Amino acid sequence: MARNPSAMKYKRQSDRARTMNRARKSTIRTYTKKAIAAAESGNMAEAEAHQKTAISLIDKAILRATLHKNTAARKKSRLIKQIREAGQAA
Repeated sequence: MARNPSAMKYKRQSDRARTMNRARKSTIRTYTKKAIAAAESGNMAEAEAHQKTAISLIDKAILRATLHKNTAARKKSRLIKQIREAGQAA
């Protein structure tokens, strides 16, 4: 447990960052799942809209240091690939 003021402040900052990072990642996962589900159901217009939102959120997460740039690039690439494959199958 933190005892000195600087350690307590760092604990508060890291708790706040953890909460925000978890929220951002959760939102990214939500829109990714929505995009894939829409593509699997054959609704490509809705899938494209959710894909655009997910990619935008991923790019913002890079700027706010929630995701590493290579992790973000991998997530975007896999999302596009999954949507393309689901769209062709539907």
